[in-house]
Amino acid sequence: MNKSDYILGKVFMLGVPLIILMAVMGNFCKNNFICGFLFALWILLAIYLSIRLIISESFRETVLVKLTFIKERDEREVLLTGKATKTVFLTSLAILLLLFCLSCFQISIYRTSPEKAINGKTGVVSLGFNFSLLPVSSAPIDNSVIQKNIFSYTQLPISATAIILIMILWQIVFYNYSMRKLLKINDENIEK
Repeated sequence: MNKSDYILGKVFMLGVPLIILMAVMGNFCKNNFICGFLFALWILLAIYLSIRLIISESFRETVLVKLTFIKERDEREVLLTGKATKTVFLTSLAILLLLFCLSCFQISIYRTSPEKAINGKTGVVSLGFNFSLLPVSSAPIDNSVIQKNIFSYTQLPISATAIILIMILWQIVFYNYSMRKLLKINDENIEK
């Protein structure tokens, strides 16, 4: 990692409390232009550092190892890190597959008025599949048909930002949990 990346990383981290303070005190900021300009610079710095994490292997190794608390003191821990990483990857992939399914399926259960009944049945179950690469609003059911909505599921109840944050935290927490578990099992095997 070169010196400029190190300095920009420190500026970014020191800027986090300032950005939080500006967000809390946003209404009290006398000069909104300066606050907005500082926030824009911080966002540009965040984007630059994110791109650097993707492109530079040494930068990624230095920053993310500290962020995830990875310690590889000897060959045994390097091997266990590989096993823990595989476990985290596979469970994360399983979670992502579940979230993909939940984001594609649509279910609605409702009652219609007797005059809109089909074969005398007023209960309706509607199943749908929605797959799109760009965000679009789901096609709503015609409200003139619905007399009483019992249950309706058209998309995940949390935002994409929340899902990404949950997955980042999951990666860090589950990796550390897996590593501790593997180290404990390894230490028990060595003692025997």
